[in-house]
Amino acid sequence: MKAAHMADLFDMTRWGEEFSRDEVEIIAAHLSLVNFADGECIFREGDREDFMAFIVSGQVDIAKESGDDMEAAIVTLHPRTHLGEMAFVDGEPRSATARARGDVTLLVLTKAHFQSILAENPDIGVKMLMKIAKLLSRRLRQTTGKLVTGEA
Repeated sequence: MKAAHMADLFDMTRWGEEFSRDEVEIIAAHLSLVNFADGECIFREGDREDFMAFIVSGQVDIAKESGDDMEAAIVTLHPRTHLGEMAFVDGEPRSATARARGDVTLLVLTKAHFQSILAENPDIGVKMLMKIAKLLSRRLRQTTGKLVTGEA
């Protein structure tokens, strides 16, 4: 796939909005386009894969395993959002399962490709890390708020 098209796809995500076109093109050069069919598992809770992904099209269900070997849905992610950043950053096993709802197209960034971005373009890499840190911080604040109000 042509680099310009990959950059256009990344530019359409919420992440792309925060980077200049030149930065988007550098990031896009490190992305892979991957398709999943309805119901296909993108990753399972406990997996040790080290990538994060940006949803180009389709929806992704995130679920946790419950005690009876069933999955309990947590959230459905929509196009323009991302998934997999926790394991991507900390190297720990996946904390949940991600499954395609309908046909899904993802832009995938592996940790090795991200490390290339950091080495070749440290300003962009740091900007990406700050974006991830802000997202994780926001989620933690939301979770803390739910615990305090008893919604969790």
